[in-house]
Amino acid sequence: MQPGKIETQTAVQFQKVKPQLWTWNFILLFLSSLTVFLCFHSLIPTLPAYIERFGGTTKTAGLAIASLTLAAVMVRPFAGWALDKFGRKLIFLVGLFVFLIPSIIYIWMIPVVLLIVFRFIQGLGWGVCNTASPTVASDIVPPERLGEGMGFFSTTLSFSLAIAPAAGLWLIDRYSFQVLFIACSLLTLASLLLASLVRYPKMEKQETGFNLVFMEKAALRPAMVILFVTLTYSSFLSFLALYTREQGMTSTGLFFTTLAVTTLISRPVAGRIIDRRGRKGYDLSVLTGSITIIIAMLILARISTPLHLVAGGVFFGIGFGFIQPTMLALAISSVPSGKRGAANATYWTAFDIGVAVGSMTWGLVATALGYSTMFNLTIIPTLIALLLYFWMKRDLKHGITW
Repeated sequence: MQPGKIETQTAVQFQKVKPQLWTWNFILLFLSSLTVFLCFHSLIPTLPAYIERFGGTTKTAGLAIASLTLAAVMVRPFAGWALDKFGRKLIFLVGLFVFLIPSIIYIWMIPVVLLIVFRFIQGLGWGVCNTASPTVASDIVPPERLGEGMGFFSTTLSFSLAIAPAAGLWLIDRYSFQVLFIACSLLTLASLLLASLVRYPKMEKQETGFNLVFMEKAALRPAMVILFVTLTYSSFLSFLALYTREQGMTSTGLFFTTLAVTTLISRPVAGRIIDRRGRKGYDLSVLTGSITIIIAMLILARISTPLHLVAGGVFFGIGFGFIQPTMLALAISSVPSGKRGAANATYWTAFDIGVAVGSMTWGLVATALGYSTMFNLTIIPTLIALLLYFWMKRDLKHGITW
C-alpha cells in the first residue's frame, strides 16, 4: 500500500473516533438535573390530589401545574438573557435555590390558596434552573454528538417519570403529604450541591447592553411544534390519576413507569438518528413521534384495565421520546453558542405554555364532557404539531436546515 493511502486511511479513522460524551462534568450535570426532576414530577400528580383533599375542586386542581408554568413562562426570557449575558453557574444555582424554598414551606401543610401562591414562586425557580441545565449541557456536549448527547441528557426526564409520580402517590397513600414534601426538599438540595460541583465552560462575554430577547427567532419553529405536543402531554400529567380513580383503578403508576422506560430507550435512539441522517432524521422522528402519541391518547380514552395503561405508556413513551429531544436539538443547533440561553428559553417557554394552557383547558373539558371524551380530543394538538412541522419545513428557504 502506498504511503499516501496509509496516511489518508489513518486520518479517516481518526475522524471516526467520537469525542467523549460521559465526562465527569456531564455526569454531575446529569445527576443534578435528575434529582430536581424527581422532585418536580413527584409533585405533578400529587398536588392536584392535595388541592382536592383540602377544599379544592376538579376545576381548580389544574392550578397546581398552571401556576408553576405561568411563572416559568414569565421568567424564562429573563433567564435566557441572563445566562448568555452573565454566564451559567450563578443563574443556575439561584434558580435551584428559589425552587427549593417552597418545597420546604410545603412541609407545614399550608392552605390551598397559599400553596398555589408558593407554587407560582417555585415556578420562577423552575423556569430559571430548567432553562439553565440544558443550556449548560449543550455547552458540555461535543458538537459532533449534540443530538445523541441531548437525547441522553433528556433521559433525566425519563428516569424521573419512571420513579417520581408512582413514588409520590405511594408516599401520600402510605405515609403523608408531609413526608412527600420532606423528600422533595432533600432532592432539590442534592441537585443544588451537585450543580455547584460542575466545572462550567467559559463563555464569551456579551458586549451588548440590556438587549432582552423574549423569543429567539431561529428557535421559534421547533418551539411552536413542541407547544402543541405539550398541550396533549399536559392532559395525563394533570388528570390521569383522577381518571383512573374514577374508573376504580389505583395503578396509575404503571403508566408513568412504562412511559419512562420507553422514553429512556427512545430518546438516545432519536438522537443518533438525527446525528447520522440530518434533515431526514428530523422528519422521521417527528412523524414517528406524532403517530405513536395519537395512538397512545386513543388508548387512554378507553382505559378499563392496567393493560391499557401499559400500552398507553409504551406508545406515548416512543412518541415523546422521539419528538421532545429532536425539537430541543433543533432549537439549540439553530443558534451560535452565545445565544443558546435564549434558544433554550424560547423552547422551554413554548413547552410551559403548552402545559399551562392544557392543564386549564382540559380541566374545563373534563368537567363538561368527562375524562374519556377529553382524552379523545387531546389528539387534535398533536395532529396540528405534525402538520405545522412539515408546513414550516416546506416554507423554510433560508436559515436552519430541516
